[in-house]
Amino acid sequence: MSKKEELAAKWKKGYITKETLRGWVALNEAKPGKGITPEEYEEITGEGYLDE
Repeated sequence: MSKKEELAAKWKKGYITKETLRGWVALNEAKPGKGITPEEYEEITGEGYLDE
């Protein structure tokens, strides 16, 4: 299971917040491949990463 799939499942179950997902984007920016991209954030939440 990819990181995106894992986080999407946790998001759907209400286990993680948007802030948590934003942290995973920040991690990916610091260490590429370790987190998720802004596009993946948008796929998971259905909202734009820069909308807030």
